[in-house]
Amino acid sequence: MNNIIGALIVSLAISGSVPADVSTDTEDNTAVAEVTETMEQTEAETAEEAQLTQEEILSNAENLNYDHDIASYTTNYSTSSSNYNRNFNMQLACDAINGEIIMPGEEFSYNETILAKRDPNNDYKSAGVISGGKLVNSIGGGICQVSSTLYNAALYSGMTITQRRNHSLKVSYLPAGRDATCSWGTIDFCFRNDLELPVKIEATMDNGTMKIRFLSPGDPGIGDIDIQVVNNNGTYTLYRYVDGVVDYTATSRYSG
Repeated sequence: MNNIIGALIVSLAISGSVPADVSTDTEDNTAVAEVTETMEQTEAETAEEAQLTQEEILSNAENLNYDHDIASYTTNYSTSSSNYNRNFNMQLACDAINGEIIMPGEEFSYNETILAKRDPNNDYKSAGVISGGKLVNSIGGGICQVSSTLYNAALYSGMTITQRRNHSLKVSYLPAGRDATCSWGTIDFCFRNDLELPVKIEATMDNGTMKIRFLSPGDPGIGDIDIQVVNNNGTYTLYRYVDGVVDYTATSRYSG
């Protein structure tokens, strides 16, 4: 049974399960048997009711009220006119992932999501990207800031990271060891929702600040999450602690 969704239903049903006028005298075996049978029947019906309610909620995920803010992360960008193409690309990528709902057990692919929503009439432009340890111009420059911001928001939201790679060079918008690069058709950023509830991504850009939030229709109880990065002679190791215990690590090395 889903503890989060079913708890209220269980408590309400069980609270009225034993009639007030039923004797609980240990010598009255018939009364005891009736009480036991009533409680067992109520618990079975309650479990079935809670399960059906959970299935109904999950099947109606798009219409749920995602009012619980699990976690968020922000990065900054330049609003200079010289960065127009880069900011344009980032806005397209943010729009592509904004509102995406990831069901329990479902894996999210950044590449698949933004590629599926490409519009040939309003497509990504050429801007600066890091490739092979060099800064060059290429279609989609800037989308890695979105994937990197998403990576950090996913870390703090308790997502299970399934695919992530760092850039070949350090980036200016995040500390070393906390970036997540992507390249269409070759490098992806992916994570899986192993929580009991669906999660919804909210991605916005406003006046030089990009913010990505993970929302849910209730508190998923992810625990206390802390992120630390340790630099050992140019090797950056990220540790995610959940309630003081490491549950995820990632290593990054840069050529410059």
